[in-house]
Amino acid sequence: MDNASSNLTTIKFLQRVTTYWNWTVLETEYMHMRCCAHILNLIVGEGLKEIDAFVARVREAVRYVKFSPNRNQTFRSFMERLGMESKSLLCLDAPTKWNSTYFMLETAEKFEKVFLRMDFEDDGYSSYFRTKEDSGGLGSPCMSDFQNCSAFVTFLRLFYNATKKFSGSLYVTLNAFFDEIFVIQELGKVMVYKVKDLLMKLYTFYCSINSPNVQEPSGSERTQMVGDASDPYVMVHSRYELFLEAEQFVGCSNEFEKYLAENCDGRKDVNFEVLGWWKNNSSRYPMLSKVAKDVLVVPVSTVAFELAFSTGGRIVDPF
Repeated sequence: MDNASSNLTTIKFLQRVTTYWNWTVLETEYMHMRCCAHILNLIVGEGLKEIDAFVARVREAVRYVKFSPNRNQTFRSFMERLGMESKSLLCLDAPTKWNSTYFMLETAEKFEKVFLRMDFEDDGYSSYFRTKEDSGGLGSPCMSDFQNCSAFVTFLRLFYNATKKFSGSLYVTLNAFFDEIFVIQELGKVMVYKVKDLLMKLYTFYCSINSPNVQEPSGSERTQMVGDASDPYVMVHSRYELFLEAEQFVGCSNEFEKYLAENCDGRKDVNFEVLGWWKNNSSRYPMLSKVAKDVLVVPVSTVAFELAFSTGGRIVDPF
């Protein structure tokens, strides 16, 4: 959930009433997971404040063109003179919806040459912005504004794609978290250690509640168990598999260490799905697969899709 005061109050209440329950995961230490779409929204909102001037100039140019059919026709005539064809149409953004700002800048940058040509040859366009400048307003967008526009569109595209994926309601979303965040900000060693430490805590906790009195058999015990098989060919094959396992996991004392020691699977398969991998490998990692099943099905966002891009507050009308 996001950091709304009502949510924080609810979480504190739940932590208090579940303190003495049996088997609360890590004593409710990780009960509150922040809504990722909300976090991305805050980041983009701060970013938009930093570049407000060039966005405002581009917005005003788009508003000028879309103000009347005559101006729109003039814009299209300049497109034809420059030999430009595009199915994309200019769109004016709603300042509180940052995805609409992304769409506006994405289409506007495609028509940079048209806007710059209008600034020199269209008297109505140039006088419109000259009047605004004389009254203390912003001038027309220049070449550097469109260069900034192009760079910022590339920046916003990462957040737009991530927010779209995080805001899904008909599929699991947490398993998509890593890839999307990684392209926004590459991890450092500190985060790797934090994740590994938390995974170890969860593994230990799940072991304590699922098999408190069960220990994994030693290598010799397992070999003896397999050696009792009635089919000698099955016995030989099984003992060879145990030998390979022992060679690979030499020095590993538990399932968690074995998992970390195993070679990673490649990502050549474009349809690779981490939950499917854990389902197929649950027999090899019975305890860790329980952790994966519980953790990876958590929604990464609780925001409805249409609200995920809003930088404005919700408004309740008087009625």
